[in-house]
Amino acid sequence: MPLIDKKKKLGLAAYLKSKRKPGSDVVTIGGSDADPVEEFETASMADVMKRVAGIRYLVKDWIPHGMATMLVAEPGVGKSAFALFGLVRPIIMDANWFNGTKGPPKRSNVLWCDTEGTAAITVQRLHDWGRPPERIKVPFADDPLRPINLTDPKHLQRIEDAVNNYKTPLVVIDSLRGAHDGDENSSGVTKVLQSLGGIAERTSAAIVIIHHTRKLQFDEDLTANSSRGSNAILAMVRSQMGIDKPDKTGEWCRLQMLKENLGIKPNPIGFRISTKGIEFGLAPAKPRTETQRDKAEDWLRANMKPGVWHSAGTLTADAEDDGFSETALRRARNILGIIKPDHVRKVKDGWQWMLPALGGEKVVSKLSKSGAVNTAAKTVG
Repeated sequence: MPLIDKKKKLGLAAYLKSKRKPGSDVVTIGGSDADPVEEFETASMADVMKRVAGIRYLVKDWIPHGMATMLVAEPGVGKSAFALFGLVRPIIMDANWFNGTKGPPKRSNVLWCDTEGTAAITVQRLHDWGRPPERIKVPFADDPLRPINLTDPKHLQRIEDAVNNYKTPLVVIDSLRGAHDGDENSSGVTKVLQSLGGIAERTSAAIVIIHHTRKLQFDEDLTANSSRGSNAILAMVRSQMGIDKPDKTGEWCRLQMLKENLGIKPNPIGFRISTKGIEFGLAPAKPRTETQRDKAEDWLRANMKPGVWHSAGTLTADAEDDGFSETALRRARNILGIIKPDHVRKVKDGWQWMLPALGGEKVVSKLSKSGAVNTAAKTVG
């Protein structure tokens, strides 16, 4: 008896109480009157696997082939410069990637789609940095300055044809805002990104889309949600990189992975721009705001000789004269390990403290005020 008829005969309450076999229920899929559609066929993931070999990277752990990657930053931070030097350069020349890994095994072409009218800046950088312009292709032969419109099917086809014709492993869209005439705050922008994602998937090229952040508040951290426009923009890319300047007074920028659905997030990388190109190095960090406790810690180090007993009363009085509260001094004392039994004792004249000897300290990495990484001795207590 079909399941639906059995339910009608017993009633729903009785059916639910009746003895049933464990596992899936037997149901009629598609309805009892459904007829098969003639000449209907589907593919399977086995067919997909014949065309897609899994995740492959243009830049290991950063930029995948066959997908769209977004690069976001505030205006003027260095998005286009990074793309030109850090992404284009290793493809058109014999150079390593920005993360220090070996570049492509052979030179090839790149498709550069300028949508912001910044060709003069790009040309100047190519002159200054000594980069060969012939391998950097632009979409239109009849008008090299014509911008791409990503809502125009003919322009999208132009991108795909250029990738197929020149075998370009990388397409750079600089930037998303100038490449379409839609509303960034509308989910309709997903159609633009879907089109680019489709081109990437069909051609196996990596497509990097440069995009601006919304206006960030002072000292606001850059996150995956910082990009301008609809949240649908974030949902349509598999990898999102961001560039910021943690130390606004410094010259070093930080490249970090804001979102990735592919594997383990790579460590941030630092870079700075010069007239000769881009130098890569350690990622900068936010300047450390020195607290009252930090200052008290430094004061104790300056006024206590390691391994020698000092009067706690005298130290406290002198520290107060120098503007430190007893609370800040005690917190600093705790950090320095002076509270350990071997470093605190009571004598006839009162309590004494001893700063642990240098042999009992451990060297750790500590950020300086400038955000640069320095090595500082800090007692483990």
